[in-house]
Amino acid sequence: MARTSSDRTTAFGAATRALRDVGAAAWFGGSLMGASGLNAAADAAGTPADRERVVSAGWAKWTPISRAALAATFLGGVAQLATRRSTANVVGVGLTTAAAGLTAGTAVMGSKEVPETTIHAVEWTIPALLAGVILAGAKR
Repeated sequence: MARTSSDRTTAFGAATRALRDVGAAAWFGGSLMGASGLNAAADAAGTPADRERVVSAGWAKWTPISRAALAATFLGGVAQLATRRSTANVVGVGLTTAAAGLTAGTAVMGSKEVPETTIHAVEWTIPALLAGVILAGAKR
């Protein structure tokens, strides 16, 4: 039996929705763990130099996964928006873009003399935005 255009559209929509959702879930979970677990574990590391070494090593290991999750979330979200212009898809892409900007911003802040409280506030904002992406995707 031949697949219809409607079948292909439905399959594409499901694939791009899954790409967005899995990417957002991975990015959310890793960001939340970093903000809550990694930073707290590093605080127990001892000296400020030890803490910096632990935090840097942890975030460096997470960065490639975070980038892949960010790309999946963004590409899936844009594809969803291209196929169905809904308020939820617009909000999701907007929140993804904001979270991507903050993710890049934390890397820049980490290399400069920025108060730790500022970096931590931004690190906690990223999973909050990603929760919004997940919730926007759930609203259909």
